[in-house]
Amino acid sequence: MQFTYLYTSIIFDSNIPDDKEMMSMNKFTVQRKTLAYEVYKHLYNKIITLDYKPGQMIYESTIAEELGLSRTPVREAIQILASEEFLQIIPQKGIKVKYISKKKVQEAFQVRKSLEAVAFREAAVMWDESDLQVSKYKSDLKYIMDQQRAAAKKQEVIAFYEYDEKFHDKILEICGNQTLAAVVRQVRGHVNRISYLDFFESREMGRVMLDHEELIALVQKNDADGVVRRLNQHLDTAADHYGNIIKKYADYFESQS
Repeated sequence: MQFTYLYTSIIFDSNIPDDKEMMSMNKFTVQRKTLAYEVYKHLYNKIITLDYKPGQMIYESTIAEELGLSRTPVREAIQILASEEFLQIIPQKGIKVKYISKKKVQEAFQVRKSLEAVAFREAAVMWDESDLQVSKYKSDLKYIMDQQRAAAKKQEVIAFYEYDEKFHDKILEICGNQTLAAVVRQVRGHVNRISYLDFFESREMGRVMLDHEELIALVQKNDADGVVRRLNQHLDTAADHYGNIIKKYADYFESQS
């Protein structure tokens, strides 16, 4: 009887919001989540591009003040980045940018390589120039390549890196497997930390551009096997540089990882 009374009291409580109030609350929740995601992207990019260096301490209050926001979306973004192992929350002290884990990079690279092969293969299989959506994809890829080429010409590493991401993201979009795309994006971040250092150090932007042009050509020829082979070469070439990067930037990596 006590449970029934409690249940009835809750159902008919006059303080329960009506439909209009619920819509307002839902809108607020969506706005808060969107804000947290924007903060997440902002902090993520600072970590990847070494604006926040491995081992550096950052502070929730400082970030909130810099962005002109309350601490709630900042806290939510930090919690996500901590769950993804980019940040370490130290109670009573602050937030530490985690050192790069060689083991994490290796594991993430293997997952990325396997799943992106599926994405590129599927993109090649489904490519049909007569399809209006494919025509849009073709236009999008051309724009990305043009912007990346311009960044390479100016030696703008951050912009080049961003369009490199957009190139791979567009292929993930074309393949149409949202679950696969989400997993790749999640694991790719740890590879990106060392990839950015590679871009910054080697400046081999011309090679990357050539690789991307050849990958697009193979997709457009519906050469599924060929594009997977070329993708593996593209990714393996980058991985070959990682040893030198780890030696040169040893202070950025976990001593035992």
